[in-house]
Amino acid sequence: MSPGELRRLVLASLAFAAFAPVGLVVVPLVGLLMLSRPVTRAERLALMVAAAVGLWWLARTGTVADQVVRAAALLAGVTFALLTKYGRGSVTHRGLLAVTAAAGGVSLSLLAAGWPWDAVRWWVERGTSFTMRMLLAVVWPPSTGAASGGALAGVPAELGRWVESGIRIVADHYAALVALQILGGLALATALYHRVSHAPVGAPLGRFRDFRFSEHLGWVAVASLVVVLIPRLAAAKLGALNVLAVTGVLYALRGAAVTVFGMALVGGPGIGGTALLVLATLFILPAVVGGAIVLGVVDAGFDLRRRWAEAAAANR
Repeated sequence: MSPGELRRLVLASLAFAAFAPVGLVVVPLVGLLMLSRPVTRAERLALMVAAAVGLWWLARTGTVADQVVRAAALLAGVTFALLTKYGRGSVTHRGLLAVTAAAGGVSLSLLAAGWPWDAVRWWVERGTSFTMRMLLAVVWPPSTGAASGGALAGVPAELGRWVESGIRIVADHYAALVALQILGGLALATALYHRVSHAPVGAPLGRFRDFRFSEHLGWVAVASLVVVLIPRLAAAKLGALNVLAVTGVLYALRGAAVTVFGMALVGGPGIGGTALLVLATLFILPAVVGGAIVLGVVDAGFDLRRRWAEAAAANR
């Protein structure tokens, strides 16, 4: 691994740790290292450290929502390691299968325990609301500003309504958020595993510009959209929305990968182009995300990167 790749891996690890539990990385990393039978000192040290952190994280007490995340991480990590050992799919394919297995296992566990998903959602909304109150109290103490009422008293009314709406969105789409965090953790664990192991098993992570997944995922999105649109299926609407959120993010990432591939094909965007892309992303984020999703869907149907590569090779 080159110094540049190592630097990117470190930055990715720090960024992931800022937005997701570290256990989502160390749990699958332990499984991968165990299956490849570590023999070097570096492998054994990495396995011991990862196992210690993973056991500490799994054994911690927490709310129902926290336990759901830990159970899903354990199921996904074990499934991903087994698929890596005995399967031949890409990291994305193995990750999606692992997340599906984890979702099924957690759902069955909740049903067996008599816990409805609304209980998990309530804990998420309560925890997120408490965190936001603590953060906003630093800027708007209860004695200042216009009261917005409810849990966010002391915060200006318009901001309070926006924050409360965001809390509800997070609670409603908590399953999608956890699924995406697990997928990110599996990808990062794979990168670390191939960096540490002397004889890694399974396909490596690969370049972002080559990111793709099975076109069959489109049928999952279509089925979820049908559930959302048909009133008689309202009971399953929340679950379908979470599936749509995950597929939407994956297609957006695919569209971004197509963009990076196209830019690399023409020699890169340069400093000015990069600055323009950053500004566009900051100021017109919904349009950028929507365009990336559309581009990802088009690429799934027409394989734009293969066509562009063939055209570039023919013109040389």
